[in-house]
Amino acid sequence: MLVTDALVVGAGPVGLFAAFELGLLEASCYVVDALPRAGGQCAMLYGAKPLYDIPGLPATTGDGLVERLLEQLAPFDIPFHFGSPVAEVTPRESGRFQVA
Repeated sequence: MLVTDALVVGAGPVGLFAAFELGLLEASCYVVDALPRAGGQCAMLYGAKPLYDIPGLPATTGDGLVERLLEQLAPFDIPFHFGSPVAEVTPRESGRFQVA
């Protein structure tokens, strides 16, 4: 059983940035995603397509955005679990949650 301060469900751009913010707060976390790699739908659907609506970047691609987010997240050495869909979240008496 893994015990952590936070579990980020989804390794898309929002999940990666959430993990980065948790790293800044020195909170332990794990990132899980049903897909086989980071990037979520952004990378899967728009991997090579130009994106022009990302704040601070005049132009990038889904893959380019994910690469930058992973680079930003790298100093925190946060573990990823790919190919791991979350099927159930159960509250426990301790106030924590059990995730399957």
